[in-house]
Amino acid sequence: MSYMRERKLMIYGATGYTGRLVVAEAVEAGVRPVLAGRDAAKLGAVADSFSAAAGGTRGALPDRSEPAADREARSAPLETRAFSLDEPAGVAAALRDIDVVLHCAGPFSRTAAPMFEACLRTGTHYVDITGEIAVCEALAARDADAREAGIMALPAAGFDVVPSDCLIADLAARHPGGRVLRLGLLVRSGASRGTMKTALEGINAMRIRQDGRVTRVPAGSIRHEFDFGRGPAAALVTPLADVSTAWWSTGIENIETYYRAGRKLPRLMRLSRWFGWLLAGRTAQALLCRWIDRGPPGPSDAHRRTSDGILVAEIEDARGRRAAARMRVPDPYGFTAKALVAIGVRTLKGDCKTGYQTPSSAYGPDFVRQFEGVEWEVLRSP
Repeated sequence: MSYMRERKLMIYGATGYTGRLVVAEAVEAGVRPVLAGRDAAKLGAVADSFSAAAGGTRGALPDRSEPAADREARSAPLETRAFSLDEPAGVAAALRDIDVVLHCAGPFSRTAAPMFEACLRTGTHYVDITGEIAVCEALAARDADAREAGIMALPAAGFDVVPSDCLIADLAARHPGGRVLRLGLLVRSGASRGTMKTALEGINAMRIRQDGRVTRVPAGSIRHEFDFGRGPAAALVTPLADVSTAWWSTGIENIETYYRAGRKLPRLMRLSRWFGWLLAGRTAQALLCRWIDRGPPGPSDAHRRTSDGILVAEIEDARGRRAAARMRVPDPYGFTAKALVAIGVRTLKGDCKTGYQTPSSAYGPDFVRQFEGVEWEVLRSP
């Protein structure tokens, strides 16, 4: 009789703010993930807190017809694996029997490459939640390597890129011939430490895509108005991962991404134009990271329940005609966990494409519609 091993999903960065949300969502979905990260003690504490829930679906009565051995296996503590990404052989050894890794430990400018290289060696599908243009570009450049290894490489599988990529891909399909794509983002929630550190790294690195090439622009140099639901509002150009992913999804060669914020952001942009080189220095970055670490790990549960993100996509053709659509997503951090786990579960079941993918290229523009509370509307059509 042939033996087929159980397929395994790993969550790396399971002790972080977003990582814990992903673990909770995976357990709720009936998956027994392998929890991974650098700190064995922290991993053990997280595993203990989730192991009881991992024994079955929340609120369900025990299935007396289930074999006792299966019940014991489901109620056993979640497996943990502690390893650093600094040792390639150790990373590959930790992934030796892992089918899918959900990578949640940023900044991904430093962590994506070693994890992806190990995935190539072990044939493990790679999915992460980066929001960094350079990371997406680097993984896209490894498309052929991923195909040869028979794995999927899907970065930016959380908020904002899952909803924005689906919104953009749908709009581009309905209105072909787009010359310029603009994305506006408004987020009404707090930020986790990881998100703040990633933003800190990119403080002096504003990027757009111009004629197919990722191009640097001065901070605060471009503004555009979007209707986030209360009439036109100005937003400032900001380097979102869609500068990379939207090009892969649509082929549109001019892409600009914007963020709508309060009065403080324009001031910060002006300061970064003159002093960004100083803030990007190693000493300043280290001091600012220490300051970030003194704050809370992320938004509270109460704050998350009232938070949301608004995305507006606008496509303009060569004649200046515009089409626009808007999407509202509740609880961006909770959405990230739901979207990431949904992709992980589908990949675990073999529902995936090899090579570099975006959320919409892997699962279609309608992928985002499955999540409760998502609102999608057309604003303008030529």
